[in-house]
Amino acid sequence: MNTDAMNQDRRTRLSSLLLAAALCASLAGCMMKETLPVPKLSAAQAVQEVPEAQLLDIGLRLFDTGLTKEELDNPEVAEKKGVYPDIRKAESRYLPTVLRETLEATGQWGAVRVIPPAVTVMDVMVDGRIVESTGYHLSFDAKVTDSTGRLWFSKRYEQDADTSSYREDAPKGSNGRVRDPFQNLYVKLADDVLAYRRQLDITALTNVQRVTELRFARSIAPKAFSGYLAQEAKTGTWVVTRLPAEDDPLLQRVRTIEQRDDAVIDTVSDYYDGFTERLHDPYSNWRRYTHDEIETRDKLRTQANARKMLGAAAVLAGILVPDSCGTNTCNRAVSVARAGAIYGGVQAVMSGISKGQEAKMNDATLKELSNSFQSEAAPQVVEVEGRALKLTGTAEQQYAEWRALLDELVEADNAGLAPQAVTAPQAGAAPQAVTPAAKPQAPAPK
Repeated sequence: MNTDAMNQDRRTRLSSLLLAAALCASLAGCMMKETLPVPKLSAAQAVQEVPEAQLLDIGLRLFDTGLTKEELDNPEVAEKKGVYPDIRKAESRYLPTVLRETLEATGQWGAVRVIPPAVTVMDVMVDGRIVESTGYHLSFDAKVTDSTGRLWFSKRYEQDADTSSYREDAPKGSNGRVRDPFQNLYVKLADDVLAYRRQLDITALTNVQRVTELRFARSIAPKAFSGYLAQEAKTGTWVVTRLPAEDDPLLQRVRTIEQRDDAVIDTVSDYYDGFTERLHDPYSNWRRYTHDEIETRDKLRTQANARKMLGAAAVLAGILVPDSCGTNTCNRAVSVARAGAIYGGVQAVMSGISKGQEAKMNDATLKELSNSFQSEAAPQVVEVEGRALKLTGTAEQQYAEWRALLDELVEADNAGLAPQAVTAPQAGAAPQAVTPAAKPQAPAPK
């Protein structure tokens, strides 16, 4: 075989390979990802009454939005990444509230509250940071600590949405709402918190409750209670060094104040519950629509890329069609084939570009849906200690004002008061002089 014939044969083979590759790319772009059924997990329920010493209270801080300062200050920067700051701010309140419902329903804990940032201490504190949140995928980091400063665990939770929750005929639970598409994440976190608590003995659990009370007392009257706790230099954990007498009038007053403070926190937590209740339907719709938008967008982008590849390959194959095959009829057929391949390839490339533009339009629709969601987060007014507090989406600021007022009142009330003699714990033994205030019994498992 001469050199021209060999080159012609190579071109023919190459054009065939390019067309075959383009066909494979086109077929790959049309393949749909199937959504398999997701098993629905349930958090471990208490099967009997939980002993009071194990009824630790849980505080769920508002989740960190996970947005940078630049993204918060310039929403357009975040929106280019498909993230909408206003929705993230709403989610920072919504997600911990769903987690609260999951934890409370187990009957394994005392009070479970969603708390504003100004609350500095509870028996167990859960901090969360949103990594990714769309109707398609949810990912957040969770860190769990107790009042002594002990780190229980730090872990990332993530999963794709259970799309059965997006069906129009999805069943509703006892709360009148459809199961959250990411409920399994909250269940896993609730089970992890419970698993760690079960590792602690009664002495450790009682110590956590005692440290919680003394840290609160220290925050109310720092001069009077500064000597009851110390922080270890290496670990930063809180250790009880001595205890006030059980009948200390200042301790009794602090306990009364703590009950009032708990009532305010409960009011704020109820606000978050109401916020979540109002938000549920529009937010669920937003999730459903964004799931469809993201799925459609990704499909269109895949199809666009496949069509561009197919078009480019067809153009290249047309160019590489042999110039001559020996007869006039064959040569005319080659010319027609080349022109058809190039034209078809250009059309495929243009179709791919059109699909890409369509994907951008879907991104714009997603942004529009997100903006329409903002108006649903309406403020509300609550009564606290006979005073009307307007919670305008920043209930945490209202709580901060309450604490500032409380500190002023306590400072005036405590003038001239000093704690009574203290009892030092025996070496190597847990302090026993003070019994932490009784916890409310856990609600019966649902």
